[in-house]
Amino acid sequence: LKPFRRRDRRSKPGPSSPAVGDSRAPPARPSPSHPRESPSSSMATVPTHAITKNVPLSEVNRHCTPSDCWFAIENKVYNLTEFVDRHPGGPTTVLKHAGKDVTKMFLEIHKGIKYEQYLRPEAYIGDLGLDPDLMTDEFWHTLRKARIVEVKQQIEKLQEEMKKNPPHTGGAAGASSVADLLADQAVDAELKAKLQTLETQKRVALDAEDYPKAQAIKAKLDELLAESKVTIAAPQGVSGGIPLSEVARHNKPHDLWVALNGVVYDLTDFLQYHPEQRNSILAWGGRDASPMWNKIPGRFPSTTWMEFYMRPEARMGEVGPEPKKDTNTALLEELRAELRRLEGPSDEDVQAMKAAGAAPKAAEGGAGSEEARFPKLKGITGGRELPFFTRAEVAKHTAGAEPYMILHNRVYDLKPLLGSHPGGDDILLARAGTDATKEFELFEH
Repeated sequence: LKPFRRRDRRSKPGPSSPAVGDSRAPPARPSPSHPRESPSSSMATVPTHAITKNVPLSEVNRHCTPSDCWFAIENKVYNLTEFVDRHPGGPTTVLKHAGKDVTKMFLEIHKGIKYEQYLRPEAYIGDLGLDPDLMTDEFWHTLRKARIVEVKQQIEKLQEEMKKNPPHTGGAAGASSVADLLADQAVDAELKAKLQTLETQKRVALDAEDYPKAQAIKAKLDELLAESKVTIAAPQGVSGGIPLSEVARHNKPHDLWVALNGVVYDLTDFLQYHPEQRNSILAWGGRDASPMWNKIPGRFPSTTWMEFYMRPEARMGEVGPEPKKDTNTALLEELRAELRRLEGPSDEDVQAMKAAGAAPKAAEGGAGSEEARFPKLKGITGGRELPFFTRAEVAKHTAGAEPYMILHNRVYDLKPLLGSHPGGDDILLARAGTDATKEFELFEH
């Protein structure tokens, strides 16, 4: 055995020594060139991702509610809460599979479709799975709970500091969303209960795709906040314009803003009366759609579309610069966001969601017969004698002038549906020439 030798303190850090930024590393001694940091500056350097970049499937399973919806696909984890209401097939299908690894199902249904183009960069959370040699699921959740306690302490300490030294440069230290208000212990319990009720009612309306009702409920929520003299901090542009951070808050079918060529438009009412354009507009809800300008002539967003559809009252104002944020204000927002991500939905919400998914559906019509489930089928033939097709004949109609599809042993010509299918043409054409009954049932069409 080699004799043990003490490492020279002047030597470079080795694998066993604490790395820069490691919580085990002793604090550096203050010096004239490196003075000791003040509490506020040291708080600003606290990392907000203190567990791992990899996420266990058990954590994904927890985030299965409409207000906190995660998915795993191809070994990557995404937060699709923002995407739920702009899913081309509607929110119901997304919520049915919330909190699961949907890789197999997605590749079967959406073969060849690049899902990344429909998601926003911030939706990506991390890679799926832990290295069992380094960490178990149980230990990961132990670290998660410990981090929750730590973040709450940091938020409390930061709020106390900000009371003593209020920020002077732009921004606001108040709640930036209803979720922040519900998590704020200083907010009145009765007000919280009313806000939670309205938020739940709005979510139910959105799940049913009843956007006018959701819009009316949002108006009630705004009235309640005004009556209670509680404000949600909304950033204001320095020159009076509307910053994109404010536009980003309005990205739902019942509250939809879009920035286009330096101008912000409210397209909420337009979407109610033109549901056929729902997907193309919702894809850019809460964002700057200028990069897509005139990419598809005649469709949103283009010169022809603006001239034909846009009304003057939809114009909100010009895009303004982002307001400056105090360091502590920005850190408080990051900590609140991390706390929401770590805590996830309550156990009660998760159990309610699982119970709703497991509840048997009420029988419809005559014991689930095709005629009872699809009463319009009789009218489709229009009294005509329809020909019979073999599956081999249908398989020849995969594209071109006559793309066919089999549903419930009936053959349909997809051409009249192209350009107006809520899920887009790619999904239809990918299944042209095949029997898509299984997928049709899966998505509860």
